[in-house]
Parts: sequence; C-alpha cells; structure tokens
Amino acid sequence: MNLIIEIGNSSTKLALYNNSKISKINSIENYIDKKFIYEFEKILKEYLKLKQEFKNIYISYVNKEVMNTIKFFFEKKFKNIKIKVIKNKKFKDFNINYKNISRFGSDRFFNCLGAWSVAKAQSSIVIDIGTATTFDVLNSKFEYLGGIILPGPLTSYSSLISKTSMIGNHKFLLSNKLLGKSTQDCLSVGFTKGNSLMIESLVDNIEKKYNQNFNVFLTGGLSSIFSKYLPKKFIVDKSLTLKGIALYIDNK
Repeated sequence: MNLIIEIGNSSTKLALYNNSKISKINSIENYIDKKFIYEFEKILKEYLKLKQEFKNIYISYVNKEVMNTIKFFFEKKFKNIKIKVIKNKKFKDFNINYKNISRFGSDRFFNCLGAWSVAKAQSSIVIDIGTATTFDVLNSKFEYLGGIILPGPLTSYSSLISKTSMIGNHKFLLSNKLLGKSTQDCLSVGFTKGNSLMIESLVDNIEKKYNQNFNVFLTGGLSSIFSKYLPKKFIVDKSLTLKGIALYIDNK
C-alpha cells in the first residue's frame, strides 16, 4: 500500500492509497511538538495493523517546519522506505501558465488536479477555506484561468482582535443573522455572513466574467462550516487535495 501525506498550513492529512482508492483518511493539527509526533505515530501504527507494508510514501507540503519534523521521524523509524516529496508542478495536459510556478502552493496545484479528477472536462472553481481562503479556476480544456488569495476567516478574525484594543476578545458564535446588536453578535455576523457573502459574490463575478456556470468545490478545514451559509450547489470535498495527489501518482 502507498501512504499519502498532505501537509497544509494548519493541519496534516494522512491516507492510504491502493488500487486507485483512497482510504483511512486522518487529520492532525500542526503542533510542532511531541503531541504531533505522538498522534502521527499512533495513526501509522493503526495503518500497519492492516498487515501491509508501505510500498511508497508520497508527501506534499506547504509547511516547512512540519515537513522537517516528519522527515526526521521517518529517517529514524522507517529507514528502508524511500520518501517521495512531490515538488514538480507539472501534469500532462494541464496548462497552468502561472508566473513563477515555484510560488504556486502545492496544495492549490493538487486541488486543481483533484477537481479535474472529479469533474473532468468541466469548468471548476476550487475554494480552499483554511489559514488562507484561495480560489483557483479551471476551464473545461484543463486550462488555469487564475486565482485569488485572501486571509482565511480565522486569520482575519484573530488579526482584528489583536489590532483593535477597544473591541475586546470575544468568542464569536456561528450566526445566520444579517445584523448584530452586541459586539459579540456583530463579530459573529462578520465571521459567518461576511465571509460567506464575499465567497458567493466572487463566484458570481467569475461566472459572469466567463458567462458560464462552474462546478464549485469547497475544501479546507473550514469548508464544512461555511457550506451551511453558501448555495447548496457548492460541493464540499475535504479530500480534494488527496484526490489530486492520487491522480498525480497514477500518471507520474
């Protein structure tokens, strides 16, 4: 069996990949300490209980600190297995045409491949809601049309609290209100309604620009939360990045 590891900014996903199927998906928050290694090793032990050895270990990352931690772990525990770090951002028929491709996040690259694997020959918008909120847009010819990078909802919220001394440190609530009548309510509306309306508006603008409907995929750590406030046609797929890595492995 193959092990896939996808290291994001705030969390790391692990999954098994065998016979073109992804299974046993697990996620760990990115703590750079013993807790992370403890949880990481615990998941690997559960995988190894299946009495199959890792044929290959494929890693994609955007968080260098966690990557170094995992690399050091494997060098100590699994010396005989070659780790394949996927750095190449080229894929057959994918016309990406991105200025300075080295600055194009591998998570965004594999999100595009994941969307293509699900909705082949169809135009797609991939929205990854996490530390950052990113949009990546593909047409039906597998051409990259462009993208958007915004601060993620929690990133924006934390910045607001830390930069405004008078607002106070309030715990926001998930809210479907349009207006609030307390500071906590107003912050909650800004977090949920503000971010969801921004996402929906950007999708509308993209569709108007290209005069067509797109498949819209939501992925990332906060995608399940915001899907409740967004149109039902938006597809939540938290394993989209893993699907992109799997497609890459199958066609390498």
